[in-house]
Amino acid sequence: MFSLREFSQWLRPLTLVLAGGLAGSAAAASFPVAANGKAACTIVTAAKPTPAARLSALELQHHLRLVTGADIPVRTEQDAPTGPLLLVGESDRTRALGFRGADFAGQEYVVAFRSNALVLLGQDWEDTPENRRVEGRPMTGESLQALRHRVDYWKAVGLPERSVGEMELPGLYDDQGTCLATYDFLERFAGVRWYGPAPLHTVSPTQANLTVAGEDIRRSPGLKHRSALPGGNWPFLRGQWGEFSGAQLQLFWRRLRQGGERWSANHTFHRATIQSTFTAPEYQSKNPKTQGSQLCYSSPELVAKVAQMARDHFDGKGGLPEGWKALGDHFALVPDDNLNLCNCTRCEAALAKGKARKTGFFSDGQISDYWFEFVNAVAREVRKTHPDKFISTLGYWAYALPPEFPMEPNVSVAPCLHTCYFPVHPGMRDNDLALYRDWQKKSQGPMFMWVYYHHPMEPALIQRWKCFPHVMVHDTAKAMRQFVRDGVRGIFECGEQDQLEQYVMARVWDDPDTDVDAVIEEFFRLYFGPAGEPMKRFYLRLEQIATDPANYPAPYSRRDGIDWKKVAWERLGTAERMDELAALIAQADKAATAEPYRQRFTLWRSALWDWMQQGRQEYLAGQAPKSP
Repeated sequence: MFSLREFSQWLRPLTLVLAGGLAGSAAAASFPVAANGKAACTIVTAAKPTPAARLSALELQHHLRLVTGADIPVRTEQDAPTGPLLLVGESDRTRALGFRGADFAGQEYVVAFRSNALVLLGQDWEDTPENRRVEGRPMTGESLQALRHRVDYWKAVGLPERSVGEMELPGLYDDQGTCLATYDFLERFAGVRWYGPAPLHTVSPTQANLTVAGEDIRRSPGLKHRSALPGGNWPFLRGQWGEFSGAQLQLFWRRLRQGGERWSANHTFHRATIQSTFTAPEYQSKNPKTQGSQLCYSSPELVAKVAQMARDHFDGKGGLPEGWKALGDHFALVPDDNLNLCNCTRCEAALAKGKARKTGFFSDGQISDYWFEFVNAVAREVRKTHPDKFISTLGYWAYALPPEFPMEPNVSVAPCLHTCYFPVHPGMRDNDLALYRDWQKKSQGPMFMWVYYHHPMEPALIQRWKCFPHVMVHDTAKAMRQFVRDGVRGIFECGEQDQLEQYVMARVWDDPDTDVDAVIEEFFRLYFGPAGEPMKRFYLRLEQIATDPANYPAPYSRRDGIDWKKVAWERLGTAERMDELAALIAQADKAATAEPYRQRFTLWRSALWDWMQQGRQEYLAGQAPKSP
């Protein structure tokens, strides 16, 4: 914890406003939260709060207790509370002040100061039978209901003695404007930071007296669909976080504002769906190498079948094949991950057009005309009955480039970009950005994106060697800022970054004007305390080494990729640089004596530095001449 004096050095000004004030709002007012470690207000919800309001009330109670020591009571409006009221979610009290959830767009929220009241509210998903019946699957394939995770809240935040059993969280892709308002309030006015899922990763000041003031804030996240669900599945993040529970992870995703607008686009035509749903002969590929994996995408019967599946989904009739992706207004069409395509006369004629569109890069257009003609044909049929719905697909691999013909207006495309290569592979970066710009011109529907953060860690895990940490936090922020400002509606992250880069990306997705250097400076000061300065220098030196294109000359870098294993320990983690980095780790080790800084430093040292030392030693041992 930090004292008020220490905290004042980095807490953002209380009157900071991310968007214009509300029309008719009161002049900047103050609201008492706690005085001398005692509650000075009451948290109030409706008699039957939405899932978002219910969670928000608990998050406020817990985190304001961390900051002030005050146990602020949570009441419903039926309890007729008096005095200063922290109104959470829509209720009779907020309606009397002119605030209704229906008046807000999806993901829009307000933090509003009124006389003797503070309002945290947005549009929330209502728990009704009708809403429960809505089906869909996001990129990762779970049902909407499965994404309404159940947790024991008080056990998850480290206070099992307060447990009242499990509660259902608002779904990741359910409207939860009240949660967005609550997390904004806790960050902006109470100084809380969430750098990971466990209590160890939460940073907050300590101050017995807390009165907040400001002008009204009404805004929504810059990016509407935010799908980077860090789970500690890859070594760096897993090691940096240390121990955490599944319930803590679910809370962390919501605190990072993950989820948002409903959209999905991932592989749909694969063996399971073909064998269960597309058994008629007229749908089948004529290529014996791919029967059961691909279909005849020039088949009019297949177009009609898939269009009817989309209509049934949009009409709420259910019946999505196992593994099929569709969510909200988007019904996904993505082929299986191979090029053993149908060789009937129609398909062969369409595929022949793409032979000249091979670029030598992973992302080219050799089957773009073939694939997107099928997508367009389905979209045209669906638009006849559902003009406000979309067929979603990817711009990926051999169909990464736009086709030569216009796209239908009800097609939403997500180009797949190798953002992890951008700083160090100019050819791949330029090829990706060129196809991205072409899609911006060609696509008439809303644009989403799939971004790769899988290399070098993915090949390292598959081939069982240890890579050099590919820290590229500034390049990540630059790319994400560009995408949000270009009007991209949503992004799915493929892969997993380190703890800080993942956090920075989430912050930029929420607000593209985020000062990244200030966020980095704040993180190291708060998270590592006296060891913050050498840890920051260590981290930024990793970034400087990893993102310098001069460290990736031929033959380490080739047109279609990088020899990550050789470049890691021959060009990046050289003996001289390892000595330099070792000195910084030693400085941090000496400074990180008090808890929780010691524990956090130890986790980072193990996850990054010990990994690097082992990786270099193993590589050099593998290169040593073998004894005769």
